Amino acid sequence: MLLILFRGRPGTGKTTMSNLLSSKMEVPIIRKDDIYDQLVSLSSNHDLRNKATFDIIYSIIASNIHSSSTLIVDCPFQFEEDITSFRVWCRDRQVRLKTILVTCSDEHIWSERFKERAKNPAPNQLITDFEVFKKRYKIMQLQPDEDELLIDTIGPQDQNIKAVLDFLNFTKV
Repeated sequence: MLLILFRGRPGTGKTTMSNLLSSKMEVPIIRKDDIYDQLVSLSSNHDLRNKATFDIIYSIIASNIHSSSTLIVDCPFQFEEDITSFRVWCRDRQVRLKTILVTCSDEHIWSERFKERAKNPAPNQLITDFEVFKKRYKIMQLQPDEDELLIDTIGPQDQNIKAVLDFLNFTKV
């Protein structure tokens, strides 16, 4: 199984990039935010919803491990302990994991994305004010791990998706 992970801070463009890649490769996406948003009616507790969301993601992947399928995962994995655990979990199960760290180096563009979200936030968008977001995370730019592709979404989408396809060595048959 090949797992393609788009990770990074909120509002950097993970969903846009994963949608583009899914369209190009014709493979499904497991999106953390979609699962989380569906759990809102079951619990108002963020930590419980978040844990259940991750449990569901791991379960879906585990159900597909023995196939030769490719799945895209759109999930922040923005904390070191989370991405490390996920990498170990994949390695222990012989899942090929290719990760793309998505960032936005222009804070003006990034803050505009938050303003747009604030108009009609989804349940997973707990922080819609960019200044609050900056105080919460302090370190805005995550650093890519070894063998991880860094994509800056201030660049043209077609160039970014080409870089992702090259990174994956993907050619459409």
